[in-house]
Amino acid sequence: MQRTVATILVLLGAAAALAGCSSNESKFVSELKAAGFPNPTGAHTETEKKTKKVGTRTIKSSEKTLEAMVRLNGCDLEFAKSVGKPGYWLDELHVNGQEPDWPGYPENLRRDQVVALLASSSAKPTGFSDCYRPTQ
Repeated sequence: MQRTVATILVLLGAAAALAGCSSNESKFVSELKAAGFPNPTGAHTETEKKTKKVGTRTIKSSEKTLEAMVRLNGCDLEFAKSVGKPGYWLDELHVNGQEPDWPGYPENLRRDQVVALLASSSAKPTGFSDCYRPTQ
């Protein structure tokens, strides 16, 4: 009887954790849609775990980051957001199987600002010219 109750509690906890992650992901997709991006896809959560030695103690921490892809002017752009913090940033360009970081990680851009950034002469990741199509 105790084993059954314990199993049910573990399953309920796992289901709640999954529902929480998907809720954050759908909120992030909604945030990108509100910024004018009509097609955010592939939203997922990545967890980065860190350990830090302080004297004789080890302190463990983790940070969850939401990521979603947006296709704009022929380029696959990855936007990222830290869970529990406001705002998001342009993280990476996905091109030719590579994922170079975007210089400066521009924050909280709306669609028209991203279009202007792509067309500007500012620094771009390597491979940008292979995907950029201003008429798409």
